Amino acid sequence: MRKLAPFFVALGAISFGVPATLMKIARSEGVVNGPLLFWSFLSAVVILGVIHIARRRWLRYQHTNWKQLLAVMAAGTASGFTNTFYIQSLKLIPVAAAAVMLMQAVWLSVLLGSLIHKRRPSRLQVISIVLVLIGTVLAAGLFPITQPLSLWGLFLAFLAACAYACTIQFTAMLGNNLDPLSKTWLLCVGAFLLISVVWGPQIVSAPVTFDTLKWAFWIAIFSMVFPLVAYSIFMQYLDLGIGPILSSLELPASITIAFLVLGERVDWLQIVGVLVIIGAVILPNVWGMRRQNQLR
Repeated sequence: MRKLAPFFVALGAISFGVPATLMKIARSEGVVNGPLLFWSFLSAVVILGVIHIARRRWLRYQHTNWKQLLAVMAAGTASGFTNTFYIQSLKLIPVAAAAVMLMQAVWLSVLLGSLIHKRRPSRLQVISIVLVLIGTVLAAGLFPITQPLSLWGLFLAFLAACAYACTIQFTAMLGNNLDPLSKTWLLCVGAFLLISVVWGPQIVSAPVTFDTLKWAFWIAIFSMVFPLVAYSIFMQYLDLGIGPILSSLELPASITIAFLVLGERVDWLQIVGVLVIIGAVILPNVWGMRRQNQLR
């Protein structure tokens, strides 16, 4: 399992880079955002629920209570907000720009963690944050501006990053005594309930088509089921710091898939920006592993 862990965690990160392109394709085929998100999360809840039942890891045997279960489901609503803001941003900006803005969750989660734990970010973390911001300007095509970019679209993608940062922090803090796949299922249930409320009017009025169900299923597989299962099972076998490094593969995967499938234009400055962001993610983890090895 330990030898396979890096491979499957890397595949999980790459899988996270697929849904944005699938959402764009679904939209081009006339699929409406609300039903697409609704059936995506419902598919994930059902699939993970079946896995949960098959494994027979019943919640009543996991030393939990209703307050904790509700808290984990409430944390899952952040994932619902992430997808809501993200899919709305894709109507206005290219996948590459939206993916880059979503990567702001890296430094936002550091900032949020510092506020929650009342602890200042380290000097290395501050350097990483600055590098992420510089990389964002380049990778989003903001310097120089060679094509019109919707500021509202960028703002929606940034809100998605804020929600994603909340997901990272709150899911790390809550329900740590639960089985990882059971916790993942509860998070998806919370996100599904939020999507049902936020998109309720559109879900009721829009027709359910075969295209909607088809793309919803594949989005659920690539954005929730496969990566979350891969992370839950294999992340524990990785050395400290390797997980976040492999997770950064999501961004180049998003941009590469959008380039290959959608034909979105990517220039050399955007590639440099992506490399800067990935470097900013890798830097603190590599440095942390070096310090740990020196202390041993």
